[in-house]
Amino acid sequence: MAKTYALVVGVVLLLVGIVGFFVGDSTLFGLGFTMHHNVIHVLSGAIGLWAGSSKNVGAARMYALIFGAIYTLVAIAGFATGSEDLFGIPLKLNTTYNVIHLLIGVLGLAAGFTGAKATATAQ
Repeated sequence: MAKTYALVVGVVLLLVGIVGFFVGDSTLFGLGFTMHHNVIHVLSGAIGLWAGSSKNVGAARMYALIFGAIYTLVAIAGFATGSEDLFGIPLKLNTTYNVIHLLIGVLGLAAGFTGAKATATAQ
């Protein structure tokens, strides 16, 4: 499950990041784009693709757990502050982004912990 999560989320984040560079500093489908946010998505996506395509299932699980935790925390911070910025970084966060980040985060944590449980049970 973690490998699938890493590959799917990796592709989606990579594509969103690349599209963001073409959209520029504006919005598309209610999502705001900034250079900072695009770079974060491209890096997160590239790491996801690497982890998901790795022969080591542990890499995909670590990606799911680490990025699941990060995206969940970003969503919580976004909801809590109501700010478009995070730690002074202009990201154009809004409710739509916060919901997407929460979904990515919770699914990542589920994929990471489910994989760990399944591996421990199989041994």
